[in-house]
Amino acid sequence: MKYNLDNLHWQEFEILSFKVLQHLISKDVQFIEGGNDKGRDIIHDGISNDFKNDWKGKWLFQVKHKSKDQLPKELLKTLSQDLERELEKVFKKHNYKIDNYVLVINKTTTGELHDSLNSKFRSFVDDNNIECKNFTIISYRHIESCIDQKNDLKWSYPNIISQPDFQILIQNAFNYKFETRKKGWLKKIQTQREKFVFTRFFKNAYNKLEEYPAIILSGPPKSGKTFNAEILSLNYSLYREFQPILIDDPDEIEIAYNEDRKQIFICDDAFGRHALTLRVEEWFKKLERIFNLADRSHLFIFTSREYILRAFKNYGNEESSRFLKKIIVESHNYTSTEKLSILKRYTTNSEISEYDKRRILVSENPITNHRNFSPETIRAFFSNINKEDEDIFKNLLEHLEEPDAYLTTIFFRFNDIKQAAILSVLCAVQNDENSIFKSFEQICRDLNIQKIVDSRIEFEELDDSILRILKDEEIEEINFYHPSMQEFLIRKLIQRETGKLSEVVLQNLNIVLLEISLIKPQKKPLLKAPKKTIKIKSEDLNYVSTGLSRLVLKPNISINQVSSVFKWFALEHHTLDLKILAKPEFDTIKPVVQNILEKITSTTFYFNHKNENSTSWSELLSSIKLSSFQYGAEIKDLDFQYFEQLIKDKKNEKDYWILAFRMIAFAGGDFIVNNVGKDWLNQFYLDLKKEIFDLGFELFGDDFPKFEKFNAKVKNKEHSQKRKNKPNKTWYPRFIDVKDKISILKENKGSIVVTKILDKLIQPYDEINQVSEYAKNRHRFNLKKGWW
Repeated sequence: MKYNLDNLHWQEFEILSFKVLQHLISKDVQFIEGGNDKGRDIIHDGISNDFKNDWKGKWLFQVKHKSKDQLPKELLKTLSQDLERELEKVFKKHNYKIDNYVLVINKTTTGELHDSLNSKFRSFVDDNNIECKNFTIISYRHIESCIDQKNDLKWSYPNIISQPDFQILIQNAFNYKFETRKKGWLKKIQTQREKFVFTRFFKNAYNKLEEYPAIILSGPPKSGKTFNAEILSLNYSLYREFQPILIDDPDEIEIAYNEDRKQIFICDDAFGRHALTLRVEEWFKKLERIFNLADRSHLFIFTSREYILRAFKNYGNEESSRFLKKIIVESHNYTSTEKLSILKRYTTNSEISEYDKRRILVSENPITNHRNFSPETIRAFFSNINKEDEDIFKNLLEHLEEPDAYLTTIFFRFNDIKQAAILSVLCAVQNDENSIFKSFEQICRDLNIQKIVDSRIEFEELDDSILRILKDEEIEEINFYHPSMQEFLIRKLIQRETGKLSEVVLQNLNIVLLEISLIKPQKKPLLKAPKKTIKIKSEDLNYVSTGLSRLVLKPNISINQVSSVFKWFALEHHTLDLKILAKPEFDTIKPVVQNILEKITSTTFYFNHKNENSTSWSELLSSIKLSSFQYGAEIKDLDFQYFEQLIKDKKNEKDYWILAFRMIAFAGGDFIVNNVGKDWLNQFYLDLKKEIFDLGFELFGDDFPKFEKFNAKVKNKEHSQKRKNKPNKTWYPRFIDVKDKISILKENKGSIVVTKILDKLIQPYDEINQVSEYAKNRHRFNLKKGWW
């Protein structure tokens, strides 16, 4: 059959049937929620749009899902028994008045099946003097026809699509919608789709994305955020021809954004995997830009752990928090039937014996009611199961008690080469094959492990258990199968339970590890640190220095990641706690910072990053300036050997101006005048002045910016209105651009070059800035309403 409805759990089939009936009968059909339905799964009062459109009155739909292994005679017997039981319940026990009784099943209907059930229905109503006129069956063929016409049904339940059809659609996606490097991601979804279960979480996410062009899937670890985001993006790709873009860093969004193409961006753990990755004010600035890009042709799905998102919202202003609340979809509280669906899906698709499958499924309540039940907990158990174990059911219950205990057993059971392979995924800068293998080679050297012949073998043996390898013809990405595996290793590092391996990790730090690490003073710190923190002691600083020196010189690290290194040094936990409580330790950090500064002034560093944009370069200069100030490093003494080449190479880029002004702090105003030229500086001033005055004239008229007429009327106590017009659709986005330019200029207001510009523009800018909050609220409101 075209669609494998047997793959659905009965609860999923009920929801699918409801959607089918909305199409066949009426949008007004009602789904009866909960266990006390009194024999009524779905009801309707009125006429039908299509199916049996000559019937009218009260309808009752009874949904029955039968397993794939039932023979025709057994199917007839069980359906006959079900029908008899349900008729007793509906008509005799509850005395409902029904005109049309419809049985909905996932099986095809033979003539014998239809006649037998129809005969049983007729006998029942005649024997009991019941005035129900009509009986019929909606079976597989009706549902198949409806799914053919409604692609959104098909992609809400990807596990029902037969393998050949799915492969054809996947191939179309390869050819028309996906970047080459993401084919492996799509193939991995193909292998995992049979484990997808339609839940309220997915439904709510789907509906929220229909309402807003950007949504955030939030919830605790292991609750299925990533999997649902992937299936949702697949839905939009294959059903609505959106190009899915996997984003590892929000900074990549503006680079990948294509105004002329329908795109859906997926950013997993957007705000950080273990803690907020940026200062909160930077995040709100980034989100504001992202939301300005979002529209019905450019959609965004972010996932975030609830405690990280909560921290983010708590730091924001009230208006921002209210807006975020509108676009959040929570993954908490799967219903009992959804949990049963998840358990059944993984159990039936596993390779354990039929006896063990039955044992689990007949004793499912202790499993699904367990406090640690989650989609990932169940997946992890079945992915790492030993099917020869004597008591699978007992092992599953023990796994639920300590869901991550198996990781300890597995990791320390591995030989040193396998441990090095796993650590290389933890420490790699990127998750592409080259980055992982380079990390593997370095860690093997640090552990004095003789290099093996073929690194791929070591990794492929870990695929679909500890690791998740995305592969088309070649390996594209290697990740931990689930973040819990990464967290396990980090937890061991925090607890210092890995001995020599802890030292090796510090020598091979990446940004993720750095962001959850802090150099701790011996005394009780003034600032409270997050619980999940790798505490770096003074004796670890040599390892950290080695790790960061290696990190900033890696060819595949991005400049934004290098910026994060300097932001890490400038954290208050270091600049405040250490400076006050542990001055000797603080002083030992200074040469580490100086050493890394010298590394990035080299032409080698420039060669590695010369193709990165001026925005990233300017952000690097800003973070260097911040950390240098904290540690007393004189940035004007640094010899950036490539500055002249850099300013020349980036001259035609959009954000070149940011780079030019931020270089002033390092090279001085004369360097900028000599290298960008007076003509460029004059033109920048004239363009910015025009932008400010255009915004002012649109709101205030020709009285802007001195407001001589307005002030005269106020002086004479005459009624007068300063602002003449409301901001239009383009006003606020243009103001944001102006605000950014003024902010960058203010960073360097001690420079004569900058002071000359600011002195002439700050007063008119302050006038339009006073309207900016009103303009922002008006802009968002009109966009949401669809008026703009």
